[in-house]
Amino acid sequence: MPNSDFTKNMLKNAMWELIEEVPFDKITISQICDKCNMNRNSFYYHFKDKYDLVNWIFDSDYIELAKDQPIANWELLKALCTYLYENRSFYRKIFKIEGQNSFSEHFQEFLYPFIYERVKTLVGKEDIHPMCINFLSGGILCALKQWLLEKNCLPPDQFVSMLKTIIQGTAVAVYDEVEH
Repeated sequence: MPNSDFTKNMLKNAMWELIEEVPFDKITISQICDKCNMNRNSFYYHFKDKYDLVNWIFDSDYIELAKDQPIANWELLKALCTYLYENRSFYRKIFKIEGQNSFSEHFQEFLYPFIYERVKTLVGKEDIHPMCINFLSGGILCALKQWLLEKNCLPPDQFVSMLKTIIQGTAVAVYDEVEH
């Protein structure tokens, strides 16, 4: 549906512009629609709310990064962190949103398969307790948020290198504790 993609991208661009001007909690659907000269029904045809739009922005951009890459690839994580770093003005604001339907909640769900695949590879087993994956994905989410919110955050390659060491160093220990 080319028209659907066009409309979604117009809404995306409107959100990107508004987030630079207005705090997220003050942005309304009407403002988003006014910015791209469309009615609210068009917005609600594609998205259930502004949180859904923000999650779609990330998901659609991530799909471009991830195509043809295995899910647990370190280069993919580096590409993701580079994307977040390059767009940190937007994501710094988005990561500050708390509560239900927040981007942080969505992002932790997004991390789950990556962490599952990494732990599965590290421990050599398929059956991994969800608590282990939730713990690690929550920790990585926290580290990513702190990294992006720092005034002078590290370049993505340095951050991913540190994150890789942490993940590999703790994943097996956490798995062993949870499973035994």
